[in-house]
Amino acid sequence: MPVVNPLSREVVFKVVYYGPGLGGKTTSLQHIHATTLPEHRGKMVSLATPVDRTLYFDFLPIRLPSVRGMNVRLQLFTVPGQVYYNATRKLVLTGADGLVLVFDSQADRSDANAESLENLHDNLTAHGRSLAAVPHVIQYNKRDLADAVSLGELEQRYNRFAAPAFGSVAMRGEGVYEVLEAVTRAVLEHFEERMPEGRGADAPGLGVPEGGLAAALRGAESEPEGAVRESLRRPSMELRLSQLPEQDPGEAAARYVVGDAPPPEMPPAHDDVTAPVPAASVRPAPSTPPGSSFELLWPPGERGQVRELERAIAIGDFSRGLVECETLVARSLAGAAAALGNADAPRDPATVALVLGIDGRRYLEFRSLAREARAGRGVSAAEVLVAYALAIEIRIARSGIG
Repeated sequence: MPVVNPLSREVVFKVVYYGPGLGGKTTSLQHIHATTLPEHRGKMVSLATPVDRTLYFDFLPIRLPSVRGMNVRLQLFTVPGQVYYNATRKLVLTGADGLVLVFDSQADRSDANAESLENLHDNLTAHGRSLAAVPHVIQYNKRDLADAVSLGELEQRYNRFAAPAFGSVAMRGEGVYEVLEAVTRAVLEHFEERMPEGRGADAPGLGVPEGGLAAALRGAESEPEGAVRESLRRPSMELRLSQLPEQDPGEAAARYVVGDAPPPEMPPAHDDVTAPVPAASVRPAPSTPPGSSFELLWPPGERGQVRELERAIAIGDFSRGLVECETLVARSLAGAAAALGNADAPRDPATVALVLGIDGRRYLEFRSLAREARAGRGVSAAEVLVAYALAIEIRIARSGIG
């Protein structure tokens, strides 16, 4: 669902590029990032291998020129092409307002295209949605290759709901903006259709800026073609995190990202200690349980809570320890959202946590266990220790983004 802020007159849409690996999803976003004027783009975040193959996801925020007094922001995502990372696909798909289905035109990629399409249907079904009801467009990439299947045949195979479709050569930028404009029109029209009829005759409508999206984002003079190609060859964008697994974050971070909660209390940058100090060199406070403590990983303002957690574990109050652990995790995630920047940070919980690089399945298990602990279900020593280990990993990951 789009996020609407009536005070700032802004609406935010999430668009997900979905397709098989090496099909052109990341290249499409890289071209948009390389050719869009700086005032209309945010930082591009790519979680990938050192050889530039996306394993987890890409994220690119785009700010459109004001349309009839309304500010429109697009949050562009890709999903990993590899089936192994389907949990990440499903998480990134959460809350998508529009989809771009990127298919590889090469004849020998037919099975990969079909598998990706069926996987999309399965993941949408898991979210209680269907492709027929989600605004989407289709991008047939690599049209310049000799073995490219005809557009007519590709349409018959993959375009099951007569969606707008375009051929493209993402490496040269051909068709990339046409696809972006089409999906933008689709999500805006879908949003308008769902608006209440009685919203008022003077309420502004939404639409693509006059002259087209490419002209609005790129300006009168686009970047020279050679500069664009060089930017696509670079192994990193403005921000790049490498080889990180997936996760789903907590509610506190999500509330901060969408602006529904005040900024979390942030410690000074110099207090953000990331390396543990050997236990022998630390004199524990009188209230600290015997043995090593991980409190120095946290800023001073949160160390008291860490000591409470460790004390609860030491005396066998594992349920209370888990609740304390949950609070620490939520604060770390909220701090990560703040460090990423409120204006362009991903608004949905799944992608905030993806940036931190904590495995999504572990986090989901932690959330489930925390709910059960609050409901009064007993917690074992092993469970609270595993939860504490996750909290430590999240804290270290949060420290790594500033």
